[in-house]
Amino acid sequence: MTAPILIVDDEPGNLATLRAILAAEHPLAFARNGIEGLAAARKHHPALILLDVQMPGMDGYAVCRQLKAEPATRDIPVIFVSAMSEVGDEAAGFACGAVDYIVKPVSPALVRARVRTHMSLVHANRLAHYVQELESHQRKIARLSRIQSVLSGINAAIIRIRDRAALYDEACRIAAEEGGFDTVWIALRDGHGMRAAAWRGTDEARLEQVLAAMALEPDDEVSAPRRALAHGHPACCNDLSAPGQGGATCADARAHGFLSLTALPLMLGSGAAGVMVLYARDAGYFDAEELALLEDLAADISFAMEYIAQEERVNYLSYYDAVTGLPNQVLFYDRLGQIIQSAKHDGSHAFVFMINLDRFKRLNDALGSRAGDQVLRIVGQRLVEGLGRPCTVARLGNDVYVIAGPCGASENLLPLIEHAASLVGPAIVLHGRDIHLTVHGGIASYPRDGADADALLRHAEAALRQAKSGGERLSFYSPEQNAAMVAKLELESLLRRASEQQQFVLHYQPKIDLRSGRIAGAEALIRWVHPERGMVSPAQFIPLAEETGLILAIGAWVIASVCAQQAAWLAAGVPVVPVALNLSALQFGQGDLATQVASQLGRHRLGSDLVELELTESLVMRDPDGAGQTMHQLRALGLHLSLDDFGTGYSSLAHLKRFPFNSVKIDRAFVTDITTNPDDAAIASAIIAMAHHLRMVVIAEGVETAEQLELLRSKGCDLIQGYYFSPPVAAAAFEAMLRAGQGLALPQAGAEERSVLVIENDHAMMEALKHALRSAGYRLQGVNSVEQALALLAQMPAVLHQQRPPS
Repeated sequence: MTAPILIVDDEPGNLATLRAILAAEHPLAFARNGIEGLAAARKHHPALILLDVQMPGMDGYAVCRQLKAEPATRDIPVIFVSAMSEVGDEAAGFACGAVDYIVKPVSPALVRARVRTHMSLVHANRLAHYVQELESHQRKIARLSRIQSVLSGINAAIIRIRDRAALYDEACRIAAEEGGFDTVWIALRDGHGMRAAAWRGTDEARLEQVLAAMALEPDDEVSAPRRALAHGHPACCNDLSAPGQGGATCADARAHGFLSLTALPLMLGSGAAGVMVLYARDAGYFDAEELALLEDLAADISFAMEYIAQEERVNYLSYYDAVTGLPNQVLFYDRLGQIIQSAKHDGSHAFVFMINLDRFKRLNDALGSRAGDQVLRIVGQRLVEGLGRPCTVARLGNDVYVIAGPCGASENLLPLIEHAASLVGPAIVLHGRDIHLTVHGGIASYPRDGADADALLRHAEAALRQAKSGGERLSFYSPEQNAAMVAKLELESLLRRASEQQQFVLHYQPKIDLRSGRIAGAEALIRWVHPERGMVSPAQFIPLAEETGLILAIGAWVIASVCAQQAAWLAAGVPVVPVALNLSALQFGQGDLATQVASQLGRHRLGSDLVELELTESLVMRDPDGAGQTMHQLRALGLHLSLDDFGTGYSSLAHLKRFPFNSVKIDRAFVTDITTNPDDAAIASAIIAMAHHLRMVVIAEGVETAEQLELLRSKGCDLIQGYYFSPPVAAAAFEAMLRAGQGLALPQAGAEERSVLVIENDHAMMEALKHALRSAGYRLQGVNSVEQALALLAQMPAVLHQQRPPS
């Protein structure tokens, strides 16, 4: 739409006259005073304004000055139309910004001519302005195209370049050659300062000077690079000649004839790792669109930096341990191979020493993984710095380190190995506490123990396992040890399969009540029935199951199987008795034992009085506080708890009082010789007395003879278990015992008393024998001559014990 000519006059006649002159050739707009005239100019943006001078309120001069003061109307040409024709009047009009002056009364021809002339000038000006805008737009398109080319080139470089230095250099080259920037440079953070990474259009010395000056600048973020680094966003200076454009970078650009610059942050993670700076000759060079494209350019370079950093990290972790920075297993294999090749060439030997930190998992659980990692780093640093000879130290995972190096053919390795192990020993101070570590170690040497890296490392590991299982601090590899270890590994594999396929059965060994002679309970004992090997002894596989952690799955199976069997017997009308099962240390320390047992009892709708749990004292004392908590949880379910193997561990009355046991089991070690060894008899008597005092039931295991049974019975033992009545039997056989009501026929109270006749004339010896035999349940008859003994033998049955008969 063509812009109108605005006519402003307070006289209607004048408006009508000018309308008649101009309406045929031009669109018109009208206003009756200065205020309306200003409003119409702002609204219509007229191509030309015809303005009366003398108007009420605001005269023409004031209107013209206001029009020229506003950016939107300042370029509109104004022609004064007035009856004031003095030269001073015209001068005043031109001084206000008018382009012409027409005197009233107007001549139509003159008005048309003057308007036509000025409209032509308006069109010419507009065309020139359009040309200028078009040229500016074309220049901008060219700049944007160059920046797009830079973006495209950088993206292509990102695909093919995997090196930071090459990436930075290529980015500067593309920005200079394809982007048309005369000077481009990239600098990276280096501690508190910056270091030059790549540049074009400057030289290294000049750039280093700029960066050195930047490092000394006050931290006021005046310069563009400092703002970009601080905030992580592009920072632009579009007029370096303007006041306040400070900093070494701006000074460098001005000194070399540049009037604009922009700084693009190069991000790595959440912070700026560096900055890319571009100089431009013209002021105002960087507009919003160009800055948006340049921000994309910086983002692409940052992405490439991040990708390269991740790739380097992946490559690093492929060969180095993330926690300690030591070589990992892959790199160690390679270096060990090089050591062996060198030894082959020189005719020398080599060694591998594998170290395991004792109880590190417990330390890690107690202090947390961060503290554990710090301990691992300190140990690694000590080994690297303290060996005093060229060696490779690596961490193979968890708490295992390995050392490899050359050695002499006849060198005694023991001092070296002892020294390496001793490096771990000094206390590690962490968070104000001293941490003391001990180690086990296994050693293998080339060529005696292996011809390649794989064999040598495998045999060092076998020696380490032997040291741990044998309770030795250090162990050298031997083929015999390896054969045993191979057999153990094979058994472990079979045991895992057995656990998966449930190749286990339970046997039950009855417990006899010494008051009634009836079966009062049983102990469930696991048996492994291998499809090829047949019955495997628990002594073979239970320790291995503990060591490998398979005992958790096996223990869970035992709990479930005992509950299922008891429920099946109840359903079949069998007169069931409580069945006890043994708990392992791992199983007991897992934390969810009470939940596990409660779940199985609930699943089989079984009363808690039909399942008993046996725990060893050493198991409980590993973690007394945790054990006490777990035991109270089990007792809360109504379960009977028995202290197994009492007398072989701590054997503490305080422990008996502290924990909620229902019964105590006398270990078979004290039962085997109870009728011949006074010490064993005295220990058994003491255990029975202590337990009864604490209102606990006493069970003796391993009872195999009538004499053992009678002695235990005479001491007040409550229950016995052992081969005298029955070995462990299969479930069907035990069921038959229960159905038949099998038991022991026990002598009634008041049956004949067993006596021992001792011939001894030494009073002190006699007193000692009396004490020992009395505690064993015998009545002692002492005489000091053969004649007296014969007289007594005629009166009572006795065991003859001749102790140095007098001549």
